[in-house]
Amino acid sequence: MSNTSPLIVICFDSEQTYAVALGDLARSVGFPDAQVISGPVSAAIAAMNARSVPPEYMIIDIASRGSDVLRDIDALAEHCEPTLRVVVIGSVNDISFYREVKNRGILEYFNRPAQASDIRTALIQSSMGAGSGGRGTVIACMSAASGDGASTVAVNLAYCLATQFRQPTVLVDMDYQFGLVAGSLDVTASFGIHELFDNPDRGLDVALVDKMLVKYGAYLNIIASPGELRMLPAIRAEHVSELIRVLRSRFTFVVLDVPHVWTPWTAAALTYADHRMMVAQLWLRSLTHASRLLKAWQSIGISAETVSLVVNRSGAKFKEAITAEDFERICHHPIEAHVGNDIKAVAQAETQGKTIFETGQGTMIQKQVQDIARSLASRYQSGLSPADAPTEAAASSSKKGLKGLFDKR
Repeated sequence: MSNTSPLIVICFDSEQTYAVALGDLARSVGFPDAQVISGPVSAAIAAMNARSVPPEYMIIDIASRGSDVLRDIDALAEHCEPTLRVVVIGSVNDISFYREVKNRGILEYFNRPAQASDIRTALIQSSMGAGSGGRGTVIACMSAASGDGASTVAVNLAYCLATQFRQPTVLVDMDYQFGLVAGSLDVTASFGIHELFDNPDRGLDVALVDKMLVKYGAYLNIIASPGELRMLPAIRAEHVSELIRVLRSRFTFVVLDVPHVWTPWTAAALTYADHRMMVAQLWLRSLTHASRLLKAWQSIGISAETVSLVVNRSGAKFKEAITAEDFERICHHPIEAHVGNDIKAVAQAETQGKTIFETGQGTMIQKQVQDIARSLASRYQSGLSPADAPTEAAASSSKKGLKGLFDKR
């Protein structure tokens, strides 16, 4: 619990059970260090006045209280910043009470038991604000097992989204210790993600974001990881969620290359994304990790409908000890795309410090990545049209969602 966390949770029920449950809820929303205060409104007011940094978000659990709690909410509001974004949880299911709550500027009222995904959505949407330039789409890529190729997919997907739709796009290498995005694109970055992770108390502003960005072509920007190996700092989940909030307000597409580790901050990156791509290979190690990760993702409120399971290096028969059918059966999730096993094209692109689109090699992989990009854009940015007209097959398939675009091998 920290009185500097962007989220404070107020529980008007003094029972310890509720406080513990609310702490778990805060972690699922993406704030593991959230300050949780239980008891009468006077305790909440005292906590607000004692904070060294005003919170950005507040969750109030009113338990089973009805209209009488409105006095306490009004009293608490006198000690809050006008920009504070608040959601309320309670047991009352009455439209008149709901209107009274909303009339006080509360973002949303949720009946118990509240879902972390619903609260997260309300907070994210409120963060955009008027005149923010729209709500960008955040796509998080993670390998099921180390070496499955999520970084390669993320790099080429980001480049494809940027150039195909001619929209501002940013690729974020979040692998602090072993990220290779800058190297694979022959980019020299004096600044990068370490500017945020190494200085957690500095806060995030436009100047810092601009400092982190490296231009790559007309529409793509990159936030690189450190070029040298460093000890991993104590990365806080709220800093990741704040970075995502800022980036989605400035870019149409935000592609996150998330390292293959399971920590509160990687969980925050995934929970605050709009879509998640798990990149796997058809072998036992990948299958084992994919199954465990998908269960973990579900446990923090990530909907299966926002997860795409992508098989990389498809066609590598000497490695594919697992069938696609068995992979789906054990993971309880469909494989929605295959990326071909054109090792020569990928290696050539990495050697030249370019994407496969820039080398002109790997025609099959190019088309597969283009199909993924078109499907995601169609789903999350429906008003966009690709600069190059999609094929008839792709256009008809896009109406069916991502799964309809790809044939099983």
